[in-house]
Formats: sequence, structure tokens, C-alpha cells
Amino acid sequence: MKHNKNQLHPSVKRIFLIIGGFFFLFFLAIGYTIYIAQKNFEPIMDSRYYEKGLNYEKRKKEFLKAKERNWIADVNILKEETLTKNFNLNIKLQNDQYLKSFFSNENRTVVTLKISYPASIRKYYEFSFKESDFSLNSNSIELNKNISLPSHGNFEFSIEIHPEENATIYYTKKIYVE
Repeated sequence: MKHNKNQLHPSVKRIFLIIGGFFFLFFLAIGYTIYIAQKNFEPIMDSRYYEKGLNYEKRKKEFLKAKERNWIADVNILKEETLTKNFNLNIKLQNDQYLKSFFSNENRTVVTLKISYPASIRKYYEFSFKESDFSLNSNSIELNKNISLPSHGNFEFSIEIHPEENATIYYTKKIYVE
């Protein structure tokens, strides 16, 4: 085979194809990495951090009011270290003075249960219970609800209880759900 001065030698063509293939695969890998990074992106902080900061003083007063009025909340899941995916939530509210004035508005949200993976805002479950979900016993107000979670793992349970309009009891605990 005769080699022309203006033609590339076949071995040089092969080297250019190998180098070109390497760069193609390199840029393909970079593009895939960027795609995966954007798909799984999760912000560092809660998007509502500013609003939560504005409500800090109001929430602090609500917590102090519940403490001053001697509201006692007994939450069964806070005594557990492990739960099944289907569990019973039992909350008992006790207060000698203000127990009878509890039922003022049946549509008022009394309990908010937030279940999330720690340090993540992706998997997030929220349950709300109103006054109408509670029943009055002789010395307490009680809520009994069955809750079902679709997945298992180590979750953070945050429970906000509003026994009165401007009073709040707050609990948080990490519990493993099997």
C-alpha cells in the first residue's frame, strides 16, 4: 500500500479514534454524574427556616402556657424503641382544671404527628388529628388511632399537641420502624 503525503497513516487514525472514544466516554460519565447529582439533590436546610424563626417567640409562649396550666400528655410510642409498620398511637391528655373546656371547636387540630428520616426532607409523613378524634374519659382525654407507614427504617417522630388554643406540648424521638 502506497502512502500519500496528505493522508494519515492508519495507525494514527486508530490512535485518534481511541483518544476520541476516551473523551466521549469521559464527557458521557460527567453528564451522567451531573444528572444523578441533580436528581438526588436535597437542600441543606428546611425551606421554611425563616418562617420558623419568626414564630419562635410565639411557640415559646405556647410551650410555657401548657406548662403553666399543668397539661400532662402521655404518648405510648415515646416509650418504645422499635415499632412495626402498623402501630397504634395512643395519647392521653390530663389536666384537673381545664379538662372540661377542651372541647371548644371540633375542627381544631389538636395533634400533629410528623414522621421523617433524620436529616432528610424527602420521605416525610404527616398525620393530623382534630378534637372530634378524641374521647373524654373520667380523668383524661384520649386519642386512639392506627397508623400505617409504607416503609421501614430509623425515623424521627415529632409530635405537637395543642390541648388549648395557645398552648403546645412538643415531643421528638428517633424510633426504628421494622
